[in-house]
Amino acid sequence: MADKTQTRQVDAMGRVVIPKHLREQLALVDEPLLLKHQKNNRAVLVIKVTSRDVPEEHKVLDEQGRLLIPAELRHQYNWQQGEKIQVELDQDTIRLQGLHTRCSICGARESLLKIKDGFLCEPCLTTGNEKIAERWRLVLDELQNEYIEYCQKAVSFTDREDLHQARVKGRRLQTLLLFLGMKKDHKLLEKIQEAHRHLGKVRERDVLIEAFAKRAANEEKETHAAVFHQVKEIVDEKRRKEQRKLEKNLPQIINEKFERRWDAFISKELYRLVMPLEIENRIAEYEQTFTEAVTSYEEAAAEEGKTSKPALKALHEVRIQAKQLRYIYLYVSKIHSTVYESRAERYKQYQRQFGDINDIRDWLSKLKDSRKKIEAPAEEIKEVKDKLTAELEQSVSYIKW
Repeated sequence: MADKTQTRQVDAMGRVVIPKHLREQLALVDEPLLLKHQKNNRAVLVIKVTSRDVPEEHKVLDEQGRLLIPAELRHQYNWQQGEKIQVELDQDTIRLQGLHTRCSICGARESLLKIKDGFLCEPCLTTGNEKIAERWRLVLDELQNEYIEYCQKAVSFTDREDLHQARVKGRRLQTLLLFLGMKKDHKLLEKIQEAHRHLGKVRERDVLIEAFAKRAANEEKETHAAVFHQVKEIVDEKRRKEQRKLEKNLPQIINEKFERRWDAFISKELYRLVMPLEIENRIAEYEQTFTEAVTSYEEAAAEEGKTSKPALKALHEVRIQAKQLRYIYLYVSKIHSTVYESRAERYKQYQRQFGDINDIRDWLSKLKDSRKKIEAPAEEIKEVKDKLTAELEQSVSYIKW
C-alpha cells in the first residue's frame, strides 16, 4: 500500500498535484471538491462533495490530477512557486500543509501560530510565555526587594547614598512596570510615585547642597564663594524640613500592604502583561517618543533660544526619555537577549550630558529663589548668576545627537 504522506511542489500557476493513488483510492477524478481552510494548522483540507447540492465555489482536478489552490490561501500561507507541500491522507480527506509548517520546538502540526519566520504550537507558546514571565518575575522581584531595602535604609539617614538608591530603584521599577503595560492608575504605581515625590524632595536638595559646597570650595573669588555657601545653607535648612516629612511618610507608603500588593501582582497579573508583549514594537514606541521629544527641543531652541525656559524644559523631557530607554534596554537584555545591552550605552551618554545641563539650570533656579535671603551685594549675586549662565550656554552648545 502506498504511503499516506507524500510531498509535492506548488507550480507556477499555484497548482498542486494530488498523487495518482490517492485520486484513485478516493475516486476524485471529475468530482467536485471543497477546500476547507484550517487557519490554526495553516492547512487546506480537500473534501469530496458527496451531496447533490454542489457549492458554487468548488474545485475539480484537471486531467493531470492538479488542484488549483486559490491565490488568497497561497498568499496567506506564503505558498510560493516551488514551495514543498505535504499531501496527507486522513480517512476520506486530503490535507495539504507546507512541509516546514510545524512547531519549531516540538514538531507538532496542529494549533500553530506564525512567529516571525517560523511556527509555534499553542502548548509550546504557552510554555515559552511562562518561562519568559518567570524571567520577568525574577528581575522584578530582585529590583523590588532592593527598592524596599533602600527605602527602609533611607529613613535612617546614616548614608545619603541609600536615599539616592531608593529613588533610582523606584524609578527603574516604575519604568519597567509601565513598559509591560501596567495602567498608570494601578495602586502599585501610585504608591511608588508617591514615595518618589517624597524621596525626590530630599534627594534633590542633597545634590544641590553637595554642588554648592563644591562650588564654594573651588571658587577663587571669596565674595562668590560666600554666595554659594549661603545658598547651600538655605537649601540645607529646607532639606531638614523635607527629611522630617520623609521620615514620617515613607514607612506609611512602602510597607507590608505594599508588599502584599506586589505579591498579588506577581502571582495574578504579571503573566497577563507578559503574554501579549511584543518587545520590538514596544521599544519602537519608546524610541518614537524619544524622537518626538528631541524634535520638540530643537523647535523650542530654534524659536526661543537654546537656554530659554521652553528649550530647557523640552531638553529635560529628552533626558527623562533617554533615562527610561536606558533602563528598558538594560533589563530587557537580561530577560530576552544581550544584544539590547549595547543600545543602553547610547542613552547613558545622553543622560549624563543632559544631566550636567539640568544641574546648572537647577543652580540658577535655586539662586533666583534664594536671592532675597542672600546677604551679599546685588552685583556679586549677578556676577555669580552670569557665570552660571555662561556655563549653561557653553554646555548646551556641546549637545550632539
